[in-house]
Amino acid sequence: MRILLTGSSGVVGTYVLFYLLDQGHKVIAVDRTPLPSETFKNLSSKYPDLSSILETEEVDLTSIEGVKTLFGKYGDIEGVIHLAAIPDPLHHDPRFVHNSNVSVSYNVLYTAAERGIKRIVQASSVNQTGLAYTREGRQWFGVIPITEEEEGHAEDPYALSKIICEAQATIICRRFADDDVRITSLRFHHVLQTSQEAEAYSKADEFWAWTSSLAASQACLLGLTSTGWTGHEAFNIVAPDIATPKTMLQNGQDEDIGSLELFAKSWDGKIGTVREIHRDWWDGEGNSKRGFWDCSKAEKMLGWKHNV
Repeated sequence: MRILLTGSSGVVGTYVLFYLLDQGHKVIAVDRTPLPSETFKNLSSKYPDLSSILETEEVDLTSIEGVKTLFGKYGDIEGVIHLAAIPDPLHHDPRFVHNSNVSVSYNVLYTAAERGIKRIVQASSVNQTGLAYTREGRQWFGVIPITEEEEGHAEDPYALSKIICEAQATIICRRFADDDVRITSLRFHHVLQTSQEAEAYSKADEFWAWTSSLAASQACLLGLTSTGWTGHEAFNIVAPDIATPKTMLQNGQDEDIGSLELFAKSWDGKIGTVREIHRDWWDGEGNSKRGFWDCSKAEKMLGWKHNV
């Protein structure tokens, strides 16, 4: 496939770029900043024919004309993976985080659909439920494990932007239903390369969860290539087990502590509130470290499974 990838200079975008090329696809890599020199050096070393499989574009995706010009330049795009976004609400004005993420997503998704591109993927986030950036004590979940149907109680601009981006995808698919446009929203957790990294970053306010860079990349491609469904769908893309916090391991605490015990000790009543916990989620699998997200929808509809 010839795939247009936005956010290609970012952390997740770089992982996805390498993965797509490894899988034999041609990529149009788009970002507001050029590919880092180290990334380009590694790509050139790995792919002697790089110029025939990779094209790069620097585009301000908040510009409608810029996006229209970008898509107009390439007439044979078969799929779009939209990862470009401000990744958190911590370093910018809340209004800028919200407005930028929402407008960029609409610009890219609508323009792709308008030009007849039928398969589109966008990065969403588990944070759209109201997670890491919710004030302490104010997280609220109806049911654990958390499915894509969880209503959530987000209060930060990043989470709100992801909620709106998913709503936009639903409406764009409705608008272009006669053209068989399909959009996949992938709710990633913290994307890291290894479980060891995940242990170092593991936090109670994120339910000690993560997503591997390989699993995220595979989900992006499967969002384009999977069959048997239409319209817009959102999918949880999260590792199946919790990452025991490295601080606990270093302090000699029980490395075999299970998810529910950790939840009772460090989350419940401190970070937030959960109305109902389905304990058979753990008992039925016989895995005390099983995570808090249900990713069975992605397994069923995308054919995706997180690498362990």
